[in-house]
Amino acid sequence: MSSLLLAVLLAAAPAGTLVVGTLADPATLEPHRATDIVGAEIVSSVCEPLVRLRPGSLRPEGLLATSWATPDQRVWTFTLRPGVRFHDGAPLDAEAVIANLEHLRGVRGFPGKAQRVGPHVVEVTLERPNAALLSTLSQPFFAMQSPRRLFGPGSETPVGTGPFRFEASRPGVVDLAAFDGHWGGAPRLRRIVFQRYADEDALARALVSGEADISSALGPARASALRTQAAVTLDSQIGLNVTYLALNNERPPFGDARVRRALSRAVDRAGLVREVLGGHAEAAHGALPPTLFGHDTRARDLVLDRDAARRLLASARLPEGFETTLTVSSAPRPYLVHPLRVAERLRDDLARVGVIVRIREVATWTEHVSLTSRGEFDLALLGWQADTLDPNDFLTALLDSGSIGTTNRSRYRSPAMDALLKRARMDSAPGTRLARYREAQELFQADMPFVPLYHSPVFTAHRTEVRGLVIGPTGILRLDKAWKQP
Repeated sequence: MSSLLLAVLLAAAPAGTLVVGTLADPATLEPHRATDIVGAEIVSSVCEPLVRLRPGSLRPEGLLATSWATPDQRVWTFTLRPGVRFHDGAPLDAEAVIANLEHLRGVRGFPGKAQRVGPHVVEVTLERPNAALLSTLSQPFFAMQSPRRLFGPGSETPVGTGPFRFEASRPGVVDLAAFDGHWGGAPRLRRIVFQRYADEDALARALVSGEADISSALGPARASALRTQAAVTLDSQIGLNVTYLALNNERPPFGDARVRRALSRAVDRAGLVREVLGGHAEAAHGALPPTLFGHDTRARDLVLDRDAARRLLASARLPEGFETTLTVSSAPRPYLVHPLRVAERLRDDLARVGVIVRIREVATWTEHVSLTSRGEFDLALLGWQADTLDPNDFLTALLDSGSIGTTNRSRYRSPAMDALLKRARMDSAPGTRLARYREAQELFQADMPFVPLYHSPVFTAHRTEVRGLVIGPTGILRLDKAWKQP
């Protein structure tokens, strides 16, 4: 599509085109690596997982798999939807699913192997029982990619079975087109354009003017201002997220839990929320957000106590404090709208207990993710947004030693934590799992592998003519049934 035609589409935003406003380009569009919100939102419109969770629920529903069964939470049998093809014509069959799960073993450390039982039947044997497997498989980055595009040239773009197919991308714009051969029927929208805007003001103006139709990238101040606009509808909820100060547990002095707890006591979370975020967040009291299943409401250990922080540093033989570096990306995220301002506030808080912080600014989020995944930092300002309502995916991503090198960027290793998370995954009884996750949160409070800061609200602003929209608990939009009322 020509640049001129794209410009016309963006200006006019016709009834068949939905313009999604963003503030950042996707870090990647390779489906199994797209963990950032923009990338995941694009991929989820193009590629589909085997199952997905019903909105606001832990109950799974079939998507590319129509049924599944397991006798022991370790061996799972999936029956695939017949007659489904990828956008490049490749069939969705047992071989395609096996190839995807094998690719996920390498990219995401998927702990299992799949084998063919029949043309459309796959048996997955996990390394250990996992009651949360369906929740894990429902995440956008576990969606199925055409087996022809898993490796080599072209693997960096999504080719799935979804209601929209990838058409083109360039800096600032990703263009999707309706896939009329979708197994569930052609979508009502004919085109989706993900358009990056220069800043929040530009994005808000685009929503008011009708240049953009929808966005979940606005911060609290701009989103609240849109409440007065008759043409814009605003949805808000505390998201399944946490913004946190990552402490590199492999670098001195952060290998000492006393030092880590000292930093957690030195941070004024309430002041940060009130003075930097304008009150538009909830101070964190633990690793899990309050809207997530398993959140322990009894955990109230994260309070400001600078005297306790100094005592902890003294007991760790650091009575005068120490110097360190805080790595932060200047690129805003939905859960981190003002990264540099938050970093400066943390620097000032820590200075009051003798910890001298130098801020290292990284220009792009992609570079920031790469640096922190490799462990090349002392402190880092990061966030995590859950893709499901199951705490396994949240806690395993951030705390399991098997996630070091990917999402466990604090590089925390604890056999006790690994064992708790493993036991929680093995038991299908909700009450037992809840007890295990409470134990895990108590251990988190004792070890403090990273410092939780706050939970951000998720705002979704959209034009009133947008209908059929499903907003997931993480703010990721489901656009397969959306349309625009003329």
